[in-house]
Amino acid sequence: MQMNRLFGWLLLLSCCPFGASSQVFMRAFDPAPAFAMGGASVAYPGLGAGLANEAAPAFQQGWGIWAGSALPYTVEGWSTATLQAYTRIDGNSAAAFDLSHNGTDAYQEQRFRLNYARRLSPRFAFGGSADLYRVAAPEYGSANAASFGLGVLAEPVKNLWLGARIQNPLQIKLGDDILPTTVRIGGAWRSSRALLWLLEAEKDLERPVQVRAGIEYRPIESVVLRAGMRSAPGRMSLGAGFLLKNGLSIHAAAEWHPVLGVTPAAALHFAPPGKQD
Repeated sequence: MQMNRLFGWLLLLSCCPFGASSQVFMRAFDPAPAFAMGGASVAYPGLGAGLANEAAPAFQQGWGIWAGSALPYTVEGWSTATLQAYTRIDGNSAAAFDLSHNGTDAYQEQRFRLNYARRLSPRFAFGGSADLYRVAAPEYGSANAASFGLGVLAEPVKNLWLGARIQNPLQIKLGDDILPTTVRIGGAWRSSRALLWLLEAEKDLERPVQVRAGIEYRPIESVVLRAGMRSAPGRMSLGAGFLLKNGLSIHAAAEWHPVLGVTPAAALHFAPPGKQD
């Protein structure tokens, strides 16, 4: 057991950059639908893949809840969890929150995000979030920091969506480390009622550009099949979702890392019947 925990901790450290201007906070594990599509979800229309863009809730009808988890590289003792909820405020605005946890017994990270989105026209929306970050290590104590993010989502041409977001633009520090500052730009094209293509690029100031691509296919109304990839290093992912008549949907995904192995993920989504994507 102790060796497994030590191995998990070493893997954890291997995923974090070090240097004179080191960063804190590991790569977030997206809800299973986005995870299955390589994380290419910044331009996803609506919230059918979770909250990936601050502007997305403005295009969502009604309210809903996401709950999910992943087992990073199947390492025992390393846990992640995500809880997201969203609701319409009026005809043009919506609110959401996102609570995530990621860590081991030796090191833990939590993020709490409050999100507001407003539709400025039938095909353009803007959103912003206030974020609270916390890290804790039993032997070293804890630290907290606040930051924010901004996002836009538009449908300039029917069935073609463009999305962009920036996280922590002011490079806020958490303790002695800098929270990641990332920019994501992407597009989503619904070539038919059953098929959605996604492509995006993400730039972290401390890392090379990462390219992500995904596809979502619905052979029948109640089944969704997904696949994706991301670069640096190259990773492949697959997943599926099953939409039930009572408004509940069940989603599963797995990503293969060429060095660290497989990460399985699962999520539940509930929205009142008639309000699901």
